Order: sequence, then structure tokens, then C-alpha cells
Amino acid sequence: MPKVLPVGAMDFHGARLRDDLAYVDKSGYIGRVLSSGASVLVHCRPRRFGKTLNLTMLREWLHKPHQPQPGPDPFRGMVALNDELAFANREKHAVLYLSLKVAKASTWHTNLEGIRSELRKAWLRQGIPDSALPAWFAPQCRDIVMCTLRDEQLPFALGTMVQALREIHGAPVWLLIDEYDAPVQTAWQHGFYREAVEFLRPFLGEAIKDSDVVAKAVLTGILRVAKEGIFSELNNVIIDTVLDHPFATDFGFTESEVQNLAGDDPQLLDDLRRWYNGYDFAGNAIYNPWSVACALYYAGQPLDTHWMASAGTELIARIATSFATDSATQLERLLEGESQRVELVKGVVMPDIERDPRMLLNVLLHTGYVTATTPPSRDDPEDDRLYFDVRLPNREVRAGMRQIVEGLLRRAEGVQDGGEKLLAALLRGDEALAQAAFEKIILTLLSYHDLADKTPERIYHLFVLGLLARVPKGYAVRSNREYGEGRPDVVVEADGDARPSALLEFKQGNSAKIACNLAARQIADRRYVEGLRGSAVFAWAVGFSGKAVVVRLVRGGGGRVPG
Repeated sequence: MPKVLPVGAMDFHGARLRDDLAYVDKSGYIGRVLSSGASVLVHCRPRRFGKTLNLTMLREWLHKPHQPQPGPDPFRGMVALNDELAFANREKHAVLYLSLKVAKASTWHTNLEGIRSELRKAWLRQGIPDSALPAWFAPQCRDIVMCTLRDEQLPFALGTMVQALREIHGAPVWLLIDEYDAPVQTAWQHGFYREAVEFLRPFLGEAIKDSDVVAKAVLTGILRVAKEGIFSELNNVIIDTVLDHPFATDFGFTESEVQNLAGDDPQLLDDLRRWYNGYDFAGNAIYNPWSVACALYYAGQPLDTHWMASAGTELIARIATSFATDSATQLERLLEGESQRVELVKGVVMPDIERDPRMLLNVLLHTGYVTATTPPSRDDPEDDRLYFDVRLPNREVRAGMRQIVEGLLRRAEGVQDGGEKLLAALLRGDEALAQAAFEKIILTLLSYHDLADKTPERIYHLFVLGLLARVPKGYAVRSNREYGEGRPDVVVEADGDARPSALLEFKQGNSAKIACNLAARQIADRRYVEGLRGSAVFAWAVGFSGKAVVVRLVRGGGGRVPG
């Protein structure tokens, strides 16, 4: 019989409270952390892949309690009990745990207030009486507990707390930071990025840099943002990502773990594989743990896009619209089931995301929307750059990605309706309707305030992204692919000869009419229609000049030139 997991538990202790719920044993992670030679270990994994559970499990294992804890041992039956190194370190250390996931507000002031509150919780969790405090720390402790630290003191509060614990316990402290990159991502999205980085550099750097004070620091996050300067002064920092081996099976569920959860239900196991498997973490097949847990909780109901439904996709949309030409082609081919090759970017610098076309696939990898199919390698032995291939991992992500693509145009009011009408016009050769629908889309997108580069080429590629989510079954949308003797801009191709197909060529100029004429000539000269499947092939020339657009049907009806 399939098992049920604790869905929504915020930490390890809470997840282990109920004996009637299953728990996937990830305690082997503890020994791997202890044996790691890194002074600072940073785990980068997609959201809801078990980062908080692992970090709070590590905290529960290492932390030296002030008094015996009542109730059953939360580690009962877990593999860490048989690990000599792990067992020798159980409940032997001072541990300071802090979560920065609170820093997701739209103003920097609100995020600072959230961090103040988390510092207070982190200190109260220590259970240290005032009488045990070093005299020099007592005033700052009161300020931390009362959330009255001045703004100029706050960047150094974490370092002060670590130093105090070092003095109280007489041994270096373990520092655990969950979602270390949340303030950076939030700040970039809402326009206070510089303030966040200038705060985090001393906040984390001053706390971690002294090995006599900190035994080991373990941080979790989504993006690898080491190049932000946050860790610039630290030595022996190991960044562990989905491409790396040592901790590859510690985040997410493995095949054997899901087989155990599915019990004696082979149909359920097949469904879980199709919907939520497909991730490759350094050669290991990994399932999305959140979606598996939700699917087991809602046993008997159709499988759904649980992980995708909880996603915030603003980051992806912003990158995709910054490089619309590349994004259209990349997302199109991913949705068709193809792999895409990309250069590895080892560190994400947030201000560069909108200036570097490599970033879309790199960010999609770290956030869990694509998975690597090959390990990083050099295409040329003389070239220092590393490349790898990515694809969509499973049915859930494919469905969710289509929704993201559709949303890129739906965010602009009126575009969705115009896109539907335009697609219909293109596939039945209705020139008047195509002209009217295109005008509506162009005018709407040109007034869309998020588009910094308001050029027609950008608009048509955004249109391609929208088409990807709207074409009916039996059609594929392709951009810049070879047909005839060239590469038409957009092709909407039927999968056989029973339905019509369409292609579009775009030109920009000082006159929309002249630009349209040039596009029409290129369609004819390069024989784009040849080789295109369909009961009829409608070829469209589209000319732009500012907000003006001229649309002309060049060929139709299986190669017939309309009169």
C-alpha cells in the first residue's frame, strides 16, 4: 500500500512527530557534511527539494541541548545512528541556525525588519540565561531580543552572536543559514539590489570568516550567487549544485526511495515516474520530492502540477523577455522535447542576468525547470569554457513551462485574445483578420511598460512565445529553422497533409509597406514554402515601421499565389 508523507512540515522535528506518516531517511547527509573538507559549504538546489528539512535535521543532530529532550528520538531507525563519525558528533556542538526566507518583501525596510525578527528567534532558540552571557555581549543581546538594534549595527549582529556562543561554549560554533540567496533575489526583483548586497557582505562574511569562531558554515539556496562579493573574502568555500557529485542524492527522492513509497502499486509508480522523475543530479535519477509527497497525500486523485503550481516565475519571465529571440527558440525546442546546449555560468551575478543570453538556461537549471543530460565538458580542448545539454525533465514541468510561456504574452492586456484571432487567421488565409489582429498585438505590446527594447523584432519573438502555448494538437511552432533555401522567421507547421500550415517573414524599415514588400520577395526568392507540410501553405509577409504594420498573404492554397 502506498505511504503518506508529512506535507507542509516546516522542519525536521515537525516532520517526525507523527508515527503514522512515512519519512524518507536522508540522515546519511549528516556524515557527508562532517567529512567534507569545506569550511563553508553552500548547497544550491531548486525550491521544495528538501533543503530546509536537511538543514534542520543537521541542526537537531549536532546541537548540544541544555537539558534532555522529552519524547521519542526523532532519529529512531535512521542510518545516521550507524555512522561512526556522525554518532561521535551527536549533540556535541553549539549550533546557530538562521533562515533568510523571510526576506521576500517588496521593500528593503520590511526585509530588514524580518531579518531582525529571525535573529531574535535564532538567539532565543539557544536557551541561554542572561547570567551566562559575557558582559560585553549583554547589551547587544537585549537589543537582539527586543529587536531594537540600530540599522548600522544589524549587518554585524550575526557575527556578534557567533562570537558570544564561541565564548560561552568554549568551542567553535556551527553556523547554518537557510535560503541565503533570498534577500539577493528579492532585492533584484524590487529594485534595492545594491542595499541588499552591501548588507549581506558583512552580515555573512564577518560571521563566517574566522575559523577559530566558526567550525563549519552550511548554507542553502537556489542560485549560485558567490560572485556577488558576499563570500569574496572567504577561503575554502565549496559550492554544491545539481551538477556536482558528493551530495547528489541528498536533495530530492531517488528511484529506490520512490519505489518504497509507492508500495505494491505499480501503476502509481509508473505515473510518478512520468510526472515527477526525470531530473539528473550528477548522474543520479531524482524525483521532485514535493510533488511526490503531494501526489501520495491526494491518493486516488489525478496527478497534477503540484510543484509548478507553487512557483514564482517572475525571474524566468524577466530573463525570457530580455532575450526574446534566443528565448523563443530555446523554449520552443525544449517544449518539443529537444535538448539545448548551453555554456556553463559558474556564478550568477544578478545585474548581469538581463545582459547575458546564456543566463536563461543556466537559471532554469538551478531553479529546476530543466535538467542536465550531459556532464559539463569542453567542446574544444583549447577552450576553457564548459558546456552541457539540458532538457525538460518530466510531464509536470512541461505543462508548467507552457503556462509560463503563455503568461509572457497574457501579462499584456488584450494580447491573449489578439493572439487567438491571429493564429486562426494565419491558418485559413484571412488577410483582413490577420492585419487587424496583428495591429492589436503590436499596439498592446508597444505600450507594455516592462519592455525596455520596444523593437518589432522583439515583439514578434514574444508573439512566438505566445503561439507556443496556443497552437492546437497536431501543430508545432518553429522559429529560424531551415526551409527551402533559407530560414523563415516563424513557421506554424501541421504534422501531416490534412491541415493547413503557415509561415511568416518579418521586416522592419522606414515604411511598413516597403518592408512588407521586401519580406514578400524574400519568401519567394528563398522558396520557403517548399518542403512545408500541410493541406495548404499560407505564407505571410509582415512589415513594421514604428507602430505601423502591414500584413500580406503572399502564397496560399498549396503554393497558389492569391489574386
